[in-house]
Amino acid sequence: MPLYTFESESGEVIEKVVPVGTSHLDMAGEKFSRTSEPSRVSYTGRAVGMPSQAEQVRGGYYKLECEHGTRFRSNFSKQTIKKAWGI
Repeated sequence: MPLYTFESESGEVIEKVVPVGTSHLDMAGEKFSRTSEPSRVSYTGRAVGMPSQAEQVRGGYYKLECEHGTRFRSNFSKQTIKKAWGI
C-alpha cells in the first residue's frame, strides 16, 4: 500500500498509507481528498564529493596510526609518506 497526501477543504494536510486507488478519506467527520501532485521532499546536510587520492592516502595512514599507535610500521620510506602528506 502506498503513502498518499490528503488535504481537507479547510487546508489541513495529512499523509496516510492506503490501498491503491483511494481518492477520498473521511476522518473524524472531515473529508480529505488526495492531492494530484506528490509532496516535495528535501534533504538537509551538506553534499560532499569524493576526496582526492592524496586525501584518501592521508586518511588511511591516519587510521592505521590511530589503531596501532607506536607499533605502526610502514613499508614506505619517510620521503614517500611526507610526499603523500604534502609536507
